[in-house]
Amino acid sequence: MSAIAASLLHKAATLVPQLAEREAATSQARRVSADTIAAYRDAGLLRVMQPRRFGGFQESFGLFARIVETLAEGCAASAWVYAVLAEHQWIIASMSLRAQEDVWADTPEAVASSSLGPRETARRATGGWRLSGRFPFSSGCHNAQWAILAARTEDAAGPTRVRYMLVPMTDIEIIDDWQVLGLRGTGSCSLRVEDAFIPDHRTVLLHDLNQGTTPGATVLPEYALLRAPRGFLVPFSLPNVLLALARRALTLVPAVQRTRLSRGVTAVAASEVMQMRLGEASAMIDAATTLMHTHRSKAVEMVEAGLPIAAIDVARARRDVSLIAQLVRQGVEMLAETAGSQHVYDVDPLQALLRDVQTIATHIVVARQPAMVPYGRLLLGLPTAESL
Repeated sequence: MSAIAASLLHKAATLVPQLAEREAATSQARRVSADTIAAYRDAGLLRVMQPRRFGGFQESFGLFARIVETLAEGCAASAWVYAVLAEHQWIIASMSLRAQEDVWADTPEAVASSSLGPRETARRATGGWRLSGRFPFSSGCHNAQWAILAARTEDAAGPTRVRYMLVPMTDIEIIDDWQVLGLRGTGSCSLRVEDAFIPDHRTVLLHDLNQGTTPGATVLPEYALLRAPRGFLVPFSLPNVLLALARRALTLVPAVQRTRLSRGVTAVAASEVMQMRLGEASAMIDAATTLMHTHRSKAVEMVEAGLPIAAIDVARARRDVSLIAQLVRQGVEMLAETAGSQHVYDVDPLQALLRDVQTIATHIVVARQPAMVPYGRLLLGLPTAESL
């Protein structure tokens, strides 16, 4: 690890206590505070993957992933928003130089939220596209200056294709609809766009992102990340929050059970059933953590070494992260079952951890069918559809 990387990781660790102190308020506010974003900026964390030519560190995806996992030790929602805003610097850097200048030339610390499910179709216009519609799940939108919106497009170049479109937040209305089970502090509201014009240079084809053949890869040939298939690394982004949540639950539950008395008489810790459940839950969480760290590191090493990345490698990454999420959810839910009825109270810290884990488990990047089917199809010699 470089001295810069070590310094950034250390700065992330120093923020954990203040994130933990703000966690309840962040959940209540249903968004990450300006103070937290300012702390990220002061520490340089949002610029980990931003190109050097715009003042960024152009650092490793592996460093970014470790920072996400570290911040989640303090506040899951704050870490989730960090993961979104910092990782989207990769997408912006994948666009044309002109698009990067639009975002960073006057505001080098600008960041973008997103809505990456292509629910709307953009209409061709002279020099660009016209886009209208509603775009949900835009985590960190209150903290962003831009949004990356996925849309289906169709032109003379071929059939309907998906493009990521960079839209300034001044052209967007935030709809306050984020009343949810978990990750309440992420502010993942829907965005409404009415006939916004997006010039061609502020778009990038999802196909090119997944092939590592974007305009940004030409602009910054020395930046290995921009030549990597997006689908190979992006599964290792947001799910890092799960690992920290699981470790927090694994610390919390045994500490309570050591002194707990069943009906005020029997020591719960003496029960072999309790001991077995804790052993099984910890095994699931440890297995998930080892799998994530091992495969995440291997993927980063392949990208940075410039090794060829095949479709089966991309499918395996998402398959593995889906399994990791399943193991974490099972482990944390077993811990909650072991803890008994206490976690039904809103003030119990385990309840918040459980809600966050269950909410993350609904995210498309860890969904079982979209993760497992492509790998199965490749094993059978069948083609797969483009995703992520």
